[in-house]
Amino acid sequence: MAFQVQKAVRQKIYTKIALMAPSGGGKTYGALRLATGMAEEIKKETGKPAKILMGNTEKGRGIYYANEFDYDIVYIEPPHNPEKYVEFINFAVAEGYDILILDSTSHEWEGKGGCLELHQQAGGTYQSWGKVTPRHDKFIEAIAGAPIHIIATMRGKDQYELSKDDKGKSTVQKLGVGAQQRTGFEYEFTVTFLIDQKTNMAEPQKDNTHLFEGESILLSENHGREIIIWANSSKVEPVIKKDFTPEAPPAAETSSPNNELLDIIAKIDTVAKLIGEKQGKDAVAAIIKKHHKNANYRSIKDIEIAIALLKDLEENDNE
Repeated sequence: MAFQVQKAVRQKIYTKIALMAPSGGGKTYGALRLATGMAEEIKKETGKPAKILMGNTEKGRGIYYANEFDYDIVYIEPPHNPEKYVEFINFAVAEGYDILILDSTSHEWEGKGGCLELHQQAGGTYQSWGKVTPRHDKFIEAIAGAPIHIIATMRGKDQYELSKDDKGKSTVQKLGVGAQQRTGFEYEFTVTFLIDQKTNMAEPQKDNTHLFEGESILLSENHGREIIIWANSSKVEPVIKKDFTPEAPPAAETSSPNNELLDIIAKIDTVAKLIGEKQGKDAVAAIIKKHHKNANYRSIKDIEIAIALLKDLEENDNE
């Protein structure tokens, strides 16, 4: 096997930043401060305004800080399958945005229609991951390969610790332990910060820039500027395909019956739970049995049956 050796040359870099924190840790605010500083430095270096886009999965929370920062927003609604995030990343690139905030990526893993739910729909076995993992991997590849700076937030895995202060008073502290994402996902980034819920101080868990090693910082616009200065420290431009779509699945796969069926099953699940809460499980089972031989709608393989069932459930919920 022949190997080609060439001189390693540092290129300009599109940075990928991850922010992990328990609920209330300040992920969104920290992301906007970083993105704003990055945009200011890009404008300073290029003379052109830099655009920020936020993909928001947290309902109305994405506009809490619209009076403090300049950014555009897109609401990412369920189902949160990996293909939707890949499509959104490609959209941001095609629309000429310089910085993309994904707030939050936890939904892609454990949200409605996310990977954990897709795994259950695929059978819930170890072998079922063979159908889901490649889809999740494409999401990771889309982040890594996108010619755009990306800041991705992740909900922390909340853990509570009971401690006593110097006066002997017991207090409960919420800790962030890893991320609500697939194990190891947080290490796919250029810099990964774990933000303390109580102090909002960010501690780097991984730092390829070496800018923040050993520090605990309150994320600010200045840190965003430092990241861009580091990213652009080379004059060599990265080689990027003009038509950036390497991570997007083929059109046929995106709209395939399997993926459409999974999306419909996810919608059925939502409506069925609502009816179950109002009318009881027996009412849900009765509707399902009109279309399927048993009450296990997740075993439906025919997309037409699934569509008919969803329509019946929605009509019943609206009565």
